[in-house]
Amino acid sequence: MRTRAFVTAACLAVALAVGGCAPAPGSGTALGFGADRAAGDVELTACAVDDELHWPAATVRITNHSATTSNYVVQIAFLDGAGRQITEGVAAASTLAPAQDAVEQAQGTADPQGPVSCRVVDIARYATP
Repeated sequence: MRTRAFVTAACLAVALAVGGCAPAPGSGTALGFGADRAAGDVELTACAVDDELHWPAATVRITNHSATTSNYVVQIAFLDGAGRQITEGVAAASTLAPAQDAVEQAQGTADPQGPVSCRVVDIARYATP
């Protein structure tokens, strides 16, 4: 369990350093490099509180619709019943070939004390060198 929390924290640090976390003016969501073009590549498929950790978890399907093998970092906000953000998590996929998909999980790091909802707040897509 501690390994999962450490990996989650490390991924979150990388995502925030690379994509930033400030909203674009008037958009209500953060936009990292490639987010506008990659928005159709990410589907939020599940959102719940993990029974073991009591932290929120989201499952995302990432499909590379570009013509280039790409890496993805997806930032997820976890919201409480009142719609307040309580934590964030990051899902990442690397070296996805065109038309390839991956199912990844983003893990929050706080006990929400109840049910949660999830929202994709940032997507970073980078061509694989």
